[in-house]
Amino acid sequence: TTFRYVPSDLKDSIGDPKTEERLYALNEELVDRINKSGQSYISNAVVDGRFYLRMCVCNFRTSLADVEAMVELAARLGGEISY
Repeated sequence: TTFRYVPSDLKDSIGDPKTEERLYALNEELVDRINKSGQSYISNAVVDGRFYLRMCVCNFRTSLADVEAMVELAARLGGEISY
């Protein structure tokens, strides 16, 4: 699945070129932080010029709790990045 972290103060300006630049940089940094944390490993995808986090679940033992933990990790680390 693909998703991106969008801080609440930027939600109303999604689509604005400056906001999209900030979101691109923020999510690019977020992929690095998640992977460096060792708690999860993700890749990325660029769709229509927008940078997304990409979580690929291949292990049949992956649980809902694992997926929710990834979302929580992305939200926590994303909130630590300021752009």
